[in-house]
Amino acid sequence: MFPLILSFFLVTPLFSAPHDLNQRIKDAALRSSLDPSLIKAIVQVESNFESRATSLKGAMGLMQVMPKTAEAQGIRQPYHATENLMGACDYLRTLINRYRGNIKWALAAYNAGPGNVDRYGGIPPFKETQLYVKKVLGIYQRLKKESPESVKDSR
Repeated sequence: MFPLILSFFLVTPLFSAPHDLNQRIKDAALRSSLDPSLIKAIVQVESNFESRATSLKGAMGLMQVMPKTAEAQGIRQPYHATENLMGACDYLRTLINRYRGNIKWALAAYNAGPGNVDRYGGIPPFKETQLYVKKVLGIYQRLKKESPESVKDSR
């Protein structure tokens, strides 16, 4: 049964975001020098494009920002799509810079916190985080093939 659940988790079909949301994702991504396809992949995994999504751990909005991260990034309205995207993209850019362009480590830090990535010197040995990184990157690769808007270098 676990392989079935795992395979579902890793091959979730791509869902389309509404045009307005696609534009907001693109604007926020480019403002932080990020590939819009990467941000779209994160949004799909984090909230499935639901701006009112809330996790059991308290993460909020499209990019599932934790309360302390929202406060640090100046996100006052985490359920407001544009504000959530802008703040979360800025945070992701900070993580990518921190890990010298290593997208896998930045995604792991986005999911498990930078302290855990630092502690383990890379992707932590947490199943949730390992699956998260694989899933986001899998969707990202599919989106890059489909999207001419994808920025080749996200730095």
